[in-house]
Amino acid sequence: MNMIYERDLRSMKLLILKGTRQDEAVLSLANRLDISRQQMRKILIAGCDMMTLENIGPRLEAADAAAAGTADALSIPHLTTALGLLTDAEGAAFLARAESGESVESVKKAILEVLA
Repeated sequence: MNMIYERDLRSMKLLILKGTRQDEAVLSLANRLDISRQQMRKILIAGCDMMTLENIGPRLEAADAAAAGTADALSIPHLTTALGLLTDAEGAAFLARAESGESVESVKKAILEVLA
């Protein structure tokens, strides 16, 4: 027997992301990636489980503390370790592209294509 809540958790995930602390974290990450809050919510709802979304604030704060240089500019720690939206290998590949001379903006666009 399939219960409705087992089939589609999007509305429940959206309610979580509308919480005060979660909304601040979503807005912060959206600003880092130069996208709208709604686009960021859509990516998070599709790619994260509910427990991750509930703890998004502390996870992103930890990623902020660990981030440095080009990885920070691309939000690699935020998208890999903190949220699991990218694998470590994908994050390393994007970082290598940026460090080899490709512009940070074009790498960000490539990251968003993978996330979408």
